[in-house]
Amino acid sequence: MNITIEMACSINGIIAAEDGNEDFLSYRGWEIMIEFLKDYDVLIWGRKTWDNILLWGNEYIEDLKDTNIIILSRNNNESELPNVTYCTSVEECLNLCKQLNYKKIFISGGATINNAFMEKGIVDNIILNYNPYILNKGIPLFEGKYFENKLKLEKVVKEKEGIVQVHYSIIK
Repeated sequence: MNITIEMACSINGIIAAEDGNEDFLSYRGWEIMIEFLKDYDVLIWGRKTWDNILLWGNEYIEDLKDTNIIILSRNNNESELPNVTYCTSVEECLNLCKQLNYKKIFISGGATINNAFMEKGIVDNIILNYNPYILNKGIPLFEGKYFENKLKLEKVVKEKEGIVQVHYSIIK
């Protein structure tokens, strides 16, 4: 399995305001994620991230109609959408990915989900889309138990709308 975390954030690593608001992030970040998803077998989100996406409207859900999605949630919910499955733990999620032969896994938040995969030492790549914005308080890229990793810079892309995209591989 190859696991990539991709996130849009402020230049200081904030993915949302304290109340979960992401209005400071460019729409281009969504477009970038949709482009990336074409090369992956499955998208993994946390429940809070999924709930936010659902509030954004049907056009966002329509963008994801051809994407396999797993939502990590403490509650074992069922989705009305045929391409969305719920799992209650990282282990359950990984087992499901193995069962369904998903080899390329794309994780895109939130902070707790990013952290849960990082602390297990199973993430291979991190792609950050730095938006030209600073928030001094908010939700960080990672939140949870302590971990640390050394990264290798692979590529930097100057995107539209002032976004700087940085690709790292994790040194294991």
